[in-house]
Amino acid sequence: MAAFARLALALVAFTAIAATSVGKPPNHPQVQVGGFPTGIALNASTDTIYVGNGTTGTLSVIDGKRCNAGDSRGCRQHVSAATAGVDPIGIAVDESTNTVFAANASGTVAVLDGRRCDAGHTSGCHAQPKTVPVGVNPQFLAVDPKTHTVYVANSGSDSVSVIDGRTHRVAATVSVGPIPFTLAVNPVTRSVYVTDLGAQTVSIIDAGSCNAAHVIGCKRRPATVNVGETPGGIALDARTNTIYVTGESSNDVAVIDGKTCNARVRTGCRRRPIRIAAGLGARGIAVNQVTHTVYVANTAANTVSVIDGGSCNATAHSGCARRAAVAAVGISPRRVAVDEVTNTIYVTNAGSNTVTMLDGRTCNGRVHSGC
Repeated sequence: MAAFARLALALVAFTAIAATSVGKPPNHPQVQVGGFPTGIALNASTDTIYVGNGTTGTLSVIDGKRCNAGDSRGCRQHVSAATAGVDPIGIAVDESTNTVFAANASGTVAVLDGRRCDAGHTSGCHAQPKTVPVGVNPQFLAVDPKTHTVYVANSGSDSVSVIDGRTHRVAATVSVGPIPFTLAVNPVTRSVYVTDLGAQTVSIIDAGSCNAAHVIGCKRRPATVNVGETPGGIALDARTNTIYVTGESSNDVAVIDGKTCNARVRTGCRRRPIRIAAGLGARGIAVNQVTHTVYVANTAANTVSVIDGGSCNATAHSGCARRAAVAAVGISPRRVAVDEVTNTIYVTNAGSNTVTMLDGRTCNGRVHSGC
């Protein structure tokens, strides 16, 4: 794992353990997975959840139809998939081709065939997948399904690798800010947002001119927006065109207007983003675009903040100052994924080797009874 990630774990480990020992234990269902689970991604077309297990170099493959907030019958029956690398962190899925991509901190991206390794088909899970060499210390990645392009944040080389998701070759490399960490693709504005963990910025790549088929824009210097200290997580609500960025040191979330701050329009990038208070060590983040709820994993507090994105987004700010609801999860939560079909929120807990499942029907931006 990246030096920063290891250092961050060391800094929060004592706080996380202490918070668990004195606080209320999590009462939400949990799934036991491999060692040090961090990254997580969902293939909605097959209802499969993939979890990256750092210490075992594998992905846990979970059946979302039989392992969710409302049905836990299949939670004990998941399998592991090989990644042919060390410490798989970021995971992303191209649903149209049913391909799973996992970033190994050892310097490669594993390419798994979801047709042979998903909730219903596991015959190919144990086969060694093809790998694509990328930059130094790759962390997270994101897929643009329109162009079948995979963008990989290389924290050790301050760059983003642009991979052709069909040929599995690196088409270009983009220079970004120091220690790029997480990414999100905005399909509305054709923009790729990259958090620069070593700065206070988010770099914005033009996905229209920098993708697997067209690389001319990859040589341009990306636009940037200042978002505050240690931007460690990013997610977007395409329906409101809002980008949410967590601040791990500032314990909050920056709100970026995707209409005025994107790869082509930069007028809003000069403005200071509105900020929402979250919990200690705000890191992983995901959005349920059906309920417009933002879920933030607070690594040092063993909780998830539940924010109403309907009243706090690019154009509506009335709810940004409200105190967010909080749900207790496992030890050292890292990343979040949302299954909008079952309305289940999956949270990886690196310190307890589990995935917590929150019920989005009773724990969302407007309803807090189940949090």
